[in-house]
Amino acid sequence: MNAVPREPAETPCAVSRDARGAVCHCNAFDMSPVRRFYAISNSAERPVRGWLLHLRENKWMLPEQGVTRVHCAPCPDPRSAPAAPARVFTLDASSPAVLHVPPGNAFAIEQRDGARVTVFSDMAADESAADTYRFPFGGME
Repeated sequence: MNAVPREPAETPCAVSRDARGAVCHCNAFDMSPVRRFYAISNSAERPVRGWLLHLRENKWMLPEQGVTRVHCAPCPDPRSAPAAPARVFTLDASSPAVLHVPPGNAFAIEQRDGARVTVFSDMAADESAADTYRFPFGGME
């Protein structure tokens, strides 16, 4: 098994199109650690969700619809919000990529105009809840 990276990284996907329609595929994405998935679509009133930190859990995000901006910053201490400048990844369903957010990186998800992202996790929901730390993002949580 490969070592888990410490920084978020993208794995490019591809879209194949023909007369029947389109197929999005990401053959380089190894889903073997995934235990569950869910989809996020933020409301117009609260377009930013986060900061959220996991010290043990990996997350992978795949855009389904529209554009999702994912702000990521290292945050080794769950008692304080990220201090380092955030790196921003723009996930666009029209040119998709899978974003891996490894443990120890806080993230915030920003969406507008009906965007939706699927999130894959390597922990069961109850395990994830025990590893969840939240911080306000620009006055919004």
